[in-house]
Amino acid sequence: MRVVSLLVLLACAPAMACAAARAPSYQAQVINPDLAGGLQLPGAPTLLLWGSDATILRSQNGAAWTHADTAGDADLNAIGSNADGSVLIAVGLRGVVLRSVDRGLTWEPARNPDAADLKTVSFHAPSGTWIAAGAQGHILRSIDGGKSFKPLPSTLTTDLLTSFVDPKTQRLLVGGDGGVVGISRDGGESWDVTKISMPDPATPVASFRRFGTLLVATSALGRFLLSSDDATSWDLLQAESKAFWTSAAFDPGRNSIVLVGHNGDVLRSTDQGASWQLGAVESNGHRSFLTAVDYDPRSASLLAVGEGGTVVRSVDGGADWQPASGDVSEGLKGLLTTPDRLVSFGAGGLVVSSTDSGARWAHARPALEYPLREVVAGPGGALLAGGALGTLLRSTDGGRNWSTLPVEWPNANTPPDLRVLLPNPAGDAFVAAGPPGAILRSNADATTWRLAHWSDIAEERAFPWMLADGARNLLVAVESRGLFQVSRDGGVGWTPVQVETPANEFAFWQGAVHAPTGTLLVAGKGGLAVRSTDGARSWSRVDTGTTKDLYGSFAAERGEVMFLMGQGGTLLRSEDLGAHWQSVPSDSGLELRRMVREPRTRALICFGAHGAIIRSTDEGRGWHAVASNTDGVLRKALFEPETRNLLLVGGQGTLRRSADGGRSWQTLPAHTSRHFVSAVAVPGSGDLVLVGDRIVRLVRRSN
Repeated sequence: MRVVSLLVLLACAPAMACAAARAPSYQAQVINPDLAGGLQLPGAPTLLLWGSDATILRSQNGAAWTHADTAGDADLNAIGSNADGSVLIAVGLRGVVLRSVDRGLTWEPARNPDAADLKTVSFHAPSGTWIAAGAQGHILRSIDGGKSFKPLPSTLTTDLLTSFVDPKTQRLLVGGDGGVVGISRDGGESWDVTKISMPDPATPVASFRRFGTLLVATSALGRFLLSSDDATSWDLLQAESKAFWTSAAFDPGRNSIVLVGHNGDVLRSTDQGASWQLGAVESNGHRSFLTAVDYDPRSASLLAVGEGGTVVRSVDGGADWQPASGDVSEGLKGLLTTPDRLVSFGAGGLVVSSTDSGARWAHARPALEYPLREVVAGPGGALLAGGALGTLLRSTDGGRNWSTLPVEWPNANTPPDLRVLLPNPAGDAFVAAGPPGAILRSNADATTWRLAHWSDIAEERAFPWMLADGARNLLVAVESRGLFQVSRDGGVGWTPVQVETPANEFAFWQGAVHAPTGTLLVAGKGGLAVRSTDGARSWSRVDTGTTKDLYGSFAAERGEVMFLMGQGGTLLRSEDLGAHWQSVPSDSGLELRRMVREPRTRALICFGAHGAIIRSTDEGRGWHAVASNTDGVLRKALFEPETRNLLLVGGQGTLRRSADGGRSWQTLPAHTSRHFVSAVAVPGSGDLVLVGDRIVRLVRRSN
């Protein structure tokens, strides 16, 4: 017997090795990052946008955008360019420094021993040096074209927020919290640093601009700084405002310097800073958070953008402002002015552009700011996703672009949190459900949806789960307080079935279907579990032998084995379709949430919070823990196209792959540290799409 077992193991080993060798690599693309900045490169018309999740978008015309190939998952705060755009440096959180030498197509990490968050980066052309700065006064310098950075000695402990190369003097400036201003006359090798004297609380120096003979530095609480001697000295000015000045611009036709603020205030001077006038931007009696202002030479006007889709124009140097367009309703974070086009951007991957000086705007990329709970493959290879605020999204190009599917809610102020999204048993429609008591049904191609059931929020109903029995054309919407809804016609009509719960608590959370027999199992709070053997017409409570919360369940494909799992490593096993239960040692004290069958080895894999993974090769009688190398909660399992390798996704941007039946796990970069909840393989492409706090598309590379 030992010889036979050894031969079996030897025969399996090459297959496992081959599976691992064939496992593909991916380029991860965050579809809905929060975009924070933009830049037009010198020379040929190349535009870059950057923001969260190490995301950089690139465009040649401002209308079509592609993902640059970047490393890591850190949020990026700034990008700088050398004089001709041949070297680009991006900086961000945790000391991340990325370098590109192909005009932003690909980016590689630069050497940086400092882990402090970096806020700003600048190139000093006369010396050929790069300067980066950030948290706790850290200043880094590179003298090898941005390949490596070294921290400079510094006694500063306040955060540095901005850097600037004065185009007139070529001096380097930095500004930061507490009124800190620094100046370097030798390419950043040495610095003179001072703190501007100001009343408490001291406010930050957030940006620098050169307007003719005047240097302007913006701050908060209505304060700003002026220097007419090339930053040798600064004058602190106080406007009749409490604005944080977010941006500044110059209208050459009216000789007007304009500052805009977070509260809609506008400060302007037409005499090179000798006097200032305070105004405001208002729309329908409300002031807008203004994030950016710039001069548009094509219309000889100033254009400002901000939250709530604010786009306003001034043709008199900032004295008066009028709405320029109503095409945008989402928040705008910045503005790029190019000879041919205006580009603005914001959270959720939003990019809009205008070719007529801001009168009309086209959405190059929509804002997808919705936390998503589920994603599935729909008809014709389309992808469907659902989530918070009743969000339903559809993609027909493998997750590159998404459109919102409209639904009319009885109460627009309480849209549901759609936690369930699945095909109905007949496969001719999809159903979605979630708190507070909403069930939806789609048409055949899932492009339109109608409300099949609704409970007002005052009824305190919630559908956290749905059971689907394809063999019996049965759907059961599990309601937390026990008022289950049952459909026997593919989700068109629903009939209530009341299941007793203790003290009318939110007690039921999840369940499973034993496909061969149609036995239904639902469990939840405090060890509560009920089962039905007659197609959800009646339910009986079963004794699980535990008072631990039960977060997951699983029914074996053959035999009568079922599982419940939950709090503190609780694992229960039944050999009679859930009528009786036995506690099984799980080799884990961590919360367990889901179970899946690994198809090649037939092992059972159970997983949950804090990266918990346990594995069984004897149908769940014995288990042992497996290292996952993550502390994130593991939420969803799927199988990699072609290889059938097991994938797990979850919190903290976790994506793990096993090519050996769950014995060991490899980390796959997902380009974000935000949380995932679900994932799907894109039909026919080999690509993957992950959803949660971000939508991430993993494009399979050619191996």
